[in-house]
Amino acid sequence: MTISLIPITIIPDKMFHSSDVWLNISHSLINYWDIDIKKPIKISVGGNQVITMIEGAAITKDEIIFEEGLFEKLSIPMQESQWIASFSRSNHTLTLGPVIGILTDYTESEKEPHFRSIHAFCKEMHDLVTEVGGFLFVFQLNDWKDTALTGYYFLNNQWQKALLPLPTVIYNRIHSRRLEASHLFETFKAKLKGKQIWIFNNHFLSKEIVHHLLYSEEYMKPYLPETSMLTEHSLQVMLNKYSSIFIKPIHGSQGRNIIKAINENDVLQIKISTGTNKDRTFQFKDPIQFYQWLLPYLEKRTYLIQQAIPLMTYKSRQLDFRILCHKNHQNTWKVTSSVARLSEDKQFVSNIARGGELMKPIHILSILSNRETAIQQLKFMKELAIEACSLVSQMSDGIIGELGVDIGVDEEGNLWIIEINSKPSKNFEAEPNKIRPSAKALLEYCTFLSFNKGRYE
Repeated sequence: MTISLIPITIIPDKMFHSSDVWLNISHSLINYWDIDIKKPIKISVGGNQVITMIEGAAITKDEIIFEEGLFEKLSIPMQESQWIASFSRSNHTLTLGPVIGILTDYTESEKEPHFRSIHAFCKEMHDLVTEVGGFLFVFQLNDWKDTALTGYYFLNNQWQKALLPLPTVIYNRIHSRRLEASHLFETFKAKLKGKQIWIFNNHFLSKEIVHHLLYSEEYMKPYLPETSMLTEHSLQVMLNKYSSIFIKPIHGSQGRNIIKAINENDVLQIKISTGTNKDRTFQFKDPIQFYQWLLPYLEKRTYLIQQAIPLMTYKSRQLDFRILCHKNHQNTWKVTSSVARLSEDKQFVSNIARGGELMKPIHILSILSNRETAIQQLKFMKELAIEACSLVSQMSDGIIGELGVDIGVDEEGNLWIIEINSKPSKNFEAEPNKIRPSAKALLEYCTFLSFNKGRYE
């Protein structure tokens, strides 16, 4: 059943005199929704509900007037604001939303909190939700209690902490893999399920699991570099088979701790990406010596070993493409944006967090081939990204609504899936006071989930 959603402006009013009437709705909206004004109406905002009587008013159709006490009961700021509304005649309930909680970890100071790498993105999402409709706040795991939720919402040009309604949907941007794997987080997810609160992208994706999911489909194998878990035997096999390989932590991010081994003149040339803009280099005489050197790394992390594809370069810089995908209001995947990423000079990782540069894909592909080929390659990249997202989301635990797919093009024009990220960077193409397509896509999906609570699974 299709839910009818309409944009609504809530207007505060201190002039109500009736003790049991806290809500005025236009006559045209009462007729449109077929509301029985003789019956009490339930107002639902996130996890908060209030029952009140209503009165018709000579106001525009897209306006609803709240008595000031209603804001406090619903734990929302007393101000004029935009919302998306639906009405259910079967239970006489007016639902206002979406109520979106961005779950992350932050630092607090006397002035205001800092949401780390997504701080600017949180403000961008606030600006968008304020314009389109709904209520957005940011919270961390410790802010969630059994009886109440505190968090930060943006008002009067600053983030303010307050008691807030439980959200209808949570977008997970926790930075810590360890926290996500904790008993605390598992308990939190169980509580959300009990309250039928959606949470999406509720875990980082392991490189090992993503490769396994994609490789299980025969038609995806041509786009995947040969990959296996790192052992002394697999290292020997891969170095005998390929002139260069990558060794990657299965839970790595931002291009850190990736090792590239090049078999050159019977000597292993080793490069390690670090958190800085300078790679470390080493040499070993054979794979056995190299593996012995690797052992301390293996005590801290689990690594996989992967065929190094000779990808296209531009001005001797490594090149790949980030295709950002989101689910839409029809719960299907779409491409939201695409960028070409160039590595910092003399580095083998193109991650922007490590000094890389962004370019428009069609521009750089046209330089490397021609316009017609560039258009075809970019179209194919987007199709491949959507297919990969569909497979990963269908076969993974939990709900996934956003994925960043990294794709490379080899010297013969073939496409290769390098990585899929469930916590893609929010620093791509960031411009002050500009709402990006990715933010709009996230709001669209949050709205879809919020008003489909009855389909909770």
